[in-house]
Amino acid sequence: MVKKILKIALWVITGAALVVLFVFGRKQYLDTPLKGISFQLERSHRNGFVEKDSVISHAEAICNMEQHAAISSVNMMQIQKLLDGNPWIESASAYIGLNDTLVIKAKEFEPVLRVYNQDKSSVYVTRDGVIFPSCPHYSPRVIIASGNFNFPKPGKNSHVTDSIYALEGLNETLDIALAIGNDPFLSGNVGQIYKNEHNEYELVVNHLSARVILSDTDALNDKLARLAILLEKLSGTEELKAYKTLNLKYKNQIVCTK
Repeated sequence: MVKKILKIALWVITGAALVVLFVFGRKQYLDTPLKGISFQLERSHRNGFVEKDSVISHAEAICNMEQHAAISSVNMMQIQKLLDGNPWIESASAYIGLNDTLVIKAKEFEPVLRVYNQDKSSVYVTRDGVIFPSCPHYSPRVIIASGNFNFPKPGKNSHVTDSIYALEGLNETLDIALAIGNDPFLSGNVGQIYKNEHNEYELVVNHLSARVILSDTDALNDKLARLAILLEKLSGTEELKAYKTLNLKYKNQIVCTK
């Protein structure tokens, strides 16, 4: 019985000692000054919308790096707020790494379409339909849409299916851009999408003065397939140059006017 009591007491003392060591070690760790900030940004190109130096500078100010502030004083909520407030960051996380540094991981939005508003402002749209603002220092090469668009400035979670943007046709414009992007020939020849005063969609084909009238997104792939066949067949000919309009709205045909 005595041995059993002593054994239990030994386990209790050992456990208490471990707890004390853990608490002491954790306090020592939390009192350690933050050694630096590591920013890992995921994007498809070398340059992009997010300015790494700016994010790091703001994070350093939040962490009070100049005063060699302790790890315990790092305001992780403020760091996350900084990342969530960046309109060009799709997702992000932050944590304290094993080497006493603040590790920030972020993924940048990747656009497939740029849409110009009537007031000359513009937004970008991702493949998934997320809308985000343009950037003064970076303009990726994507298909452009312009014309009769009049939509408000996007918020953090704006999407082409939101009624205020769908009514302006941004969802349809994205469908057109994606369909063009999926065709290597058309993506190399169609430079812009234009929405005219009748809210019909037109395509601007490189080195072609004719108006290419798509009208709407009904039978979109069929319309684009007919356009591709015509362009490939008449590429570089005087006949193609003579056309004033190429109208794709009619089923199984292209109505051309000179």
